[in-house]
Amino acid sequence: MSTQRPPQRRIGHLAASLGLIALLSSTLALAETTIEGRINGLRCAEGGHVCPLENLDAHLSFELELVLQQSDGQYYFLSNVPRDTKVRHVRKQARVIGTVIEPHRWISVDRLLVEDGDGYREVWSPQAQQQAFETIYHSGWDATPPTRDQVSERR
Repeated sequence: MSTQRPPQRRIGHLAASLGLIALLSSTLALAETTIEGRINGLRCAEGGHVCPLENLDAHLSFELELVLQQSDGQYYFLSNVPRDTKVRHVRKQARVIGTVIEPHRWISVDRLLVEDGDGYREVWSPQAQQQAFETIYHSGWDATPPTRDQVSERR
């Protein structure tokens, strides 16, 4: 009795292994890039126009996602940028530095810069967000207790 696999199974395993290697090598070949465009609502980007018309437009609340749309109409999801940051800078010209995950049109953002008249200024980065979180949490824990007991004074 032979324990050798039939040739068809070996070819199937070989093909699956080669497919997996090709898939992994394509995702590992990601490089940091810079993309410029306008922060826009996803539905508007899909429709090929810029909206909302104003930053406080009610339409903004109906947009499930905000994207970076280039002048040629192509758009990218800013996967790690908080929604409130994107809303604050909707319709503005932006420059994103990060890693593009092409099949899904995602950008893992390292820096988000917005044009402000004198050029671009950084408005978000993972490091700045982490620093803000640490500042908020540390100042909350390190706050000096009040000198008097507020509850006992009301008695």
